[in-house]
Amino acid sequence: MNASERLTTPASAAPRRRLLVWLLVAILTSLALGALTASPLTTRLDNIVYDALQRATSRPVDPSILVVEVDEPSLRAMGAWPWPRDVHTQMIDRLSRAGARTIIYDVLFSQPSAVPGEDVALGDAITRSGRVFLPQFIEPGAGESALPQIVGPRPEIARGAAGLGLVHVTFDTDGVVRRMSPFEPLGADLHPDLMTVVHRATHAIDARDITRGAETSLLIPFAGGPDRFARLSFASVLAGEIPAELLAGRTVFVGMTAPGLGPAFPTPVTPDAASMTGVQLQASILNGLRSGTMIRPAGAGSRLAFGLSLLWLLLAGLLVLPPRANLMLVLGLSALALIVSAGLFWQMGIWLSPVATMLGLATVSLVWGWGQLGRVSDLLGRELRRLLPVAQTAPAGGFESDLVARQALSLGAAIHRIEDLRRFSADALFSLPDATLVLDVRRCVVAANAAAQTLLKGYHPYLAGASAASLLNSLEPLGRSFDESWPPEAERIDAIDLHLIDGRAYQSQCVYRRDERGESAGWIVRLADITTLTAAMRQREQALQLLTHDMRSPQTSILALLATTPDLPDEVSERLAACARRTLALADGFVQLARAEVTPVAMEPLDLSDVATEAVDELWPQCRQRRIEIEQDGCDTPQMVLGDRSVLARALVNLIGNAVKYSPEGSHIGVSVRATKADGRGFVDVAISDQGPGLSAEEAATAFRAFQRFDRPGSEAAGGVGLGLAFVEAAAARHGGGVLCSSAPGAGATFTLRLPEYRPD
Repeated sequence: MNASERLTTPASAAPRRRLLVWLLVAILTSLALGALTASPLTTRLDNIVYDALQRATSRPVDPSILVVEVDEPSLRAMGAWPWPRDVHTQMIDRLSRAGARTIIYDVLFSQPSAVPGEDVALGDAITRSGRVFLPQFIEPGAGESALPQIVGPRPEIARGAAGLGLVHVTFDTDGVVRRMSPFEPLGADLHPDLMTVVHRATHAIDARDITRGAETSLLIPFAGGPDRFARLSFASVLAGEIPAELLAGRTVFVGMTAPGLGPAFPTPVTPDAASMTGVQLQASILNGLRSGTMIRPAGAGSRLAFGLSLLWLLLAGLLVLPPRANLMLVLGLSALALIVSAGLFWQMGIWLSPVATMLGLATVSLVWGWGQLGRVSDLLGRELRRLLPVAQTAPAGGFESDLVARQALSLGAAIHRIEDLRRFSADALFSLPDATLVLDVRRCVVAANAAAQTLLKGYHPYLAGASAASLLNSLEPLGRSFDESWPPEAERIDAIDLHLIDGRAYQSQCVYRRDERGESAGWIVRLADITTLTAAMRQREQALQLLTHDMRSPQTSILALLATTPDLPDEVSERLAACARRTLALADGFVQLARAEVTPVAMEPLDLSDVATEAVDELWPQCRQRRIEIEQDGCDTPQMVLGDRSVLARALVNLIGNAVKYSPEGSHIGVSVRATKADGRGFVDVAISDQGPGLSAEEAATAFRAFQRFDRPGSEAAGGVGLGLAFVEAAAARHGGGVLCSSAPGAGATFTLRLPEYRPD
């Protein structure tokens, strides 16, 4: 997996988790909506919405429907109820003679008349009319296990009726009458409602009959209150006060409307709980059947499909839309549910309650909103903990009681400070004197300071988005090109010197960056102008060349000439030879010091005890000549360091050589090698002790300066150039160590070379 893939993996995990959470919420809320749709929990709210739609609807009334009321004026004129059967016989005959098309006589004649012959006379009148429909009632059984019984008119009365039917009233759970059943089940049989019988007997042949459908229950489309239908007083009709043409061709309902005389039922359109009588209710049902406006309740499948379609639209919006747009979407879908429900109710006669759908939409939006709010709070908390040093600044604006608001304010304050830091970093980057590029994980430039733009704009017109390799190749460095995989993903990247054709020189230095998770975050590339330094190094090399060749060759020739010219006086020859040898020593010392300071060292694991032993062996002839004994301590124990063998050998030869030069004849020199600890780190010390004249504190402090000499009478070191100890110090510094001097006048001196201990992993 490359760096870009590692970077995109954590970022892509969050959307996947969010999608899984969304899918889980969608499934659970869909199941909850299905359960809510099938349950009666929303029935009361459904009824409230339904009743409001009923009251807001204005429906036409069948002008042929006429209600003949047994009202209070009739009771005053004809006496208390019940009336004799011959009164009803007279009413049926009068309505029939007047030409009434249909007579629905909403009076139950289930008990025999007290006057013999009246029942037969009433039955004859019904038979003569041939258009009278009589009611039946359902009476509960005598016992708990007994089936209900149908109670109808006496046989001698019902024998000539045009039809019989039930006038059973169905109440909803809140006690309001909203529906009728075309057929009532009673045992294994279905018994028709009286209005079903009347409608089937009187409707046009080509008209649609909703009672023949699969619906077992129909909602009544009330045209309004009881006063919407034409009404006549029973006494007025019986007295002949009503012209026959007002009755001809009409569907006449005869029933009781006087208060307290018969049952009254609460309906969605009545202003109180007991204002629509049975005969008025039957008239409303027949009006709905004839007009084809009976309302069919939507099935469970239709209600569920309707609710789920809007729910999934909302869920899709929750997944892709911002919170404010989702709020508008919830309100819009809720309004749409209400509009669709009202439209189906008014235009198609279908009752599809929007309550369960609206509750489902509101619940989902709340659950998702709470979940997202919790997610935002957790995210803000994590970011604040991650930015804890920056987020310590209290947000402006005073105290805020809401947790998320406090987190948002704190994060805003932290972001403001981070923005200040970013501007500071950008200003610092732009103010750097060296050309500096910031690369992303694709090795493309995301930021470049002014020096980089000045350097590279002339070679590459577009810095932003360009690869680092293409930018460096555009400089056309001599003898070098970069491929697109540069710079490498490495903690240590070696500096690269770039020499341009116009004589300029730059050194490329790279820093590999990682983020807080330890993954690649890009690179910072610095192009330092080393033109002047390169020129100085070239001059230094020329000076070294001058010393090593142009100065050494004449001095060597002088020594050779002196050796082959015996005629010169001895004093002159010796003085010339001493000057030549001094000049050679000065050149050699200066070259060694210069190379020790700047020449790269070839680091390798080596045994410093072995190097010390080799240095002692190299100086053994001089020691023997002066009868100086070298005592070695610890040189037989391996002490590993990481260094350049030739440089360290020269440094030890210089230290031991100085001890030999300054020590009197017949004295002792100690060379010890041992491991030590300093500042919690391991080191290897090589200590060279002599019995020479020693150094004062001031001399010991300046002993390692170049060209510093301390001449002692009779010392072999007289005439030295003072570069040996400077070389030792430079060599120790190049190896990460140091050199120490411990001495006192007349007590000899101890020089200690200290190098870091090497421990292979």
